[in-house]
Amino acid sequence: MENINTIGRRYFGSWNNFILAAGLKPRINKTAEEIKAELLVLLNDFYKKNDRIPMRREFSAKSTNVRKYFGTWNKFIAAAGFAPNDRRIPSIGKLKNSLVKFYIKHHRSPTVGDCVHKNGLYNYKSYFIHFKVNTWADVLEYAGLHSYFRVTTMTESEAKAAVIQLIKKHHIKHYKDYKRLKPENYPSVWYLVDKFGWNNLCYLAGTKIPVTRFSIKDYYLSLAKELGRTPTTKELEAKMGITSGAMTWKTGQRLNHFIQSFGQKPAHSTPERCKLSKKQLVDLYKRKSIEHGFENGMPRSKLFELTGYTRDIYDNRFHNINGLRVACGFKIIPAACKPYTAGELKNILKKPTYAKKR
Repeated sequence: MENINTIGRRYFGSWNNFILAAGLKPRINKTAEEIKAELLVLLNDFYKKNDRIPMRREFSAKSTNVRKYFGTWNKFIAAAGFAPNDRRIPSIGKLKNSLVKFYIKHHRSPTVGDCVHKNGLYNYKSYFIHFKVNTWADVLEYAGLHSYFRVTTMTESEAKAAVIQLIKKHHIKHYKDYKRLKPENYPSVWYLVDKFGWNNLCYLAGTKIPVTRFSIKDYYLSLAKELGRTPTTKELEAKMGITSGAMTWKTGQRLNHFIQSFGQKPAHSTPERCKLSKKQLVDLYKRKSIEHGFENGMPRSKLFELTGYTRDIYDNRFHNINGLRVACGFKIIPAACKPYTAGELKNILKKPTYAKKR
C-alpha cells in the first residue's frame, strides 16, 4: 500500500494543497506580523487574567521570539500599550543617595557586608560598575563619604604595630573578632589585608601559624641562623609541622625555587642533566685525569670536583667506574662488588641502553 503522503502529492500537487482540499489550514511559515500579533494577544490575555503585566521569566518559552521581533522585554511591554517596570540597575544618583542615607541613619560609612536590601543598599557590584572603581574605599569617596580605614590618623608602621599588639592582647585569629574589639581609630580589615595580609599579622602576633610565603621564609631563615648552616627539607618540615608538598601547594612553586627566590641556596638540589655524549665524557675524563696527574684515571671521589659530573652519570653511561676506565684505555682496578674482566665490560658497553638486562 502506498504512503498517504505520496498519494496526496500525486493527485493534489503538494501536501498543503491536499490539506486545503480537506478543508483544513496547512502549517506554513508565519510572517513577522503574525508572530508579533500572537505574542501581543498572549500578553493581553495574561493581563486580563492576572491584572498585571507578566515578568520576563513567566514568558521564558517565548523569550526567543520576543527578543527577535521586539528587541528587548521592555520594548515588547511598551508595544502592547503598558508601562514597563523600572530597571533593576539604579541610576548613579540613586546609588549615591543610598550610601548617604545609610550614613545619616547609622552615623558611619557602610561596608560591603552592609550591601543588602534590608539596609536600603544595592548589590556592591552595582556600585563598582556604575562608579567605575575597583575598591570599596573608592566607592565611599565617590559618594563623598570617608572610607573608614583612611580616616585613621596612624601611619602605616604605627598601624601595623598597634594591630599586632591588639591581636596579641586578645589572641585574635579571625576578622570578626578584630572588627568587634578594635577601637574607633584603628584601621579596617580591608586595609590590613591589602597592606600586610591578615595571616601575616596573626603570625607576627603569635596567634596562629599559617602556611604562607612569609611564614615559610621566616622559618627557613630562623632555622638557618639557629643551625649555622643551610637547613634540609626534612628539618624545615619538622620545624613547621607540615610537609614540603603543602609548602609547594601554598607557594605555587617548587620549594627549592622558592628558597632561591629570596637569595638562599638549597641544601640539596637536582643535578643538572648531562648533555654530553659517551665519547665526549670519555674525552673529558681522560683529559682531566692526565691534567691532574692521574695516569690510570682519577678516582671516583674526584669525579664531580674535576669534571663537574657526579658518579651516577658515569655509572649510568658506562655501567661502573671500570667500564669508564676500559672506554678510556686505562687499566681496570679491583672492585669490591662483582668483578668484571675487560672483555666483559667491553661487551656490556656495546649493548644498547634499552637492551633487557637478565
